Amino acid sequence: MKVDFMIIGAQKCGTTTLFDILNSHPSVNGCRPKEPHFFSSSKNWKNELQKYHNHFSKEEDMLHLEASTTYTFYPLRNLRIWKDIYDYNPNTKFIYLVRRPIDRIISSYMHRYEKGYTDLKIEEAIIKDRLYLDVTRYYTQISPYIRQFGRERVLIIDFDDFISHRQSVIDKISEFLSIDVSEFADYEEAKSNVSVGGQKKHYKFDSPSVPQRIIRKFFPPLWRMITDNSSRAFLKKPVLSIEFQEMILNMLELEVRELAILMDKDLSDWVVINK
Repeated sequence: MKVDFMIIGAQKCGTTTLFDILNSHPSVNGCRPKEPHFFSSSKNWKNELQKYHNHFSKEEDMLHLEASTTYTFYPLRNLRIWKDIYDYNPNTKFIYLVRRPIDRIISSYMHRYEKGYTDLKIEEAIIKDRLYLDVTRYYTQISPYIRQFGRERVLIIDFDDFISHRQSVIDKISEFLSIDVSEFADYEEAKSNVSVGGQKKHYKFDSPSVPQRIIRKFFPPLWRMITDNSSRAFLKKPVLSIEFQEMILNMLELEVRELAILMDKDLSDWVVINK
């Protein structure tokens, strides 16, 4: 088998919702877990392919899908990731979701705070952790894939279109993947991994130990109490100062311009300050 297509980001741009929608199609075999991070974390991926393929059910005549957002964490992960994926399968197709920069960064911070990756206030976190800005350099992240695989194998989706014009986006993706759009399960209201009102487990419980798995299986109430993370949940989104928003947009303005050309889309509202 080979993985046929990947959702490669950007993080907090609707990738989980899109994965769940695509995985509902009878022609798609989605990876479990959704994000194996195989090509961004494997030291010698060629020797670990069986481990990678074991994340998929043994279905024939299906399109295999995975959705690791770390594949667009350049330069913080594998510096030749697009070349490794090309060596693995030169016919791979990619879906890349993008979002208004300030909105994505705020959502990313909320995710990282709830998961316990940071205890800093949002503005201090953005200054001290380059991940927030680097992941939002959409043109820098996607252009190497386009050079390696060709523009026709990379589909870029605007998050706002995905939310507001879902039918047309799903139609476009179906054409891109050559699958029958009529076979999708209901997807109009689908929304996964929300930032506000949900609750994420601390990252230390992502890979439970054997005793923790026993508690989870045989003592569910105790497991819920142990993993309760409600103290870190957000009831509303954090607010960035005008000066901080200006700083972010100054850092990313050229990225937005190049992406607008690449997508042939007006993205001028992406560089507007939230008052």
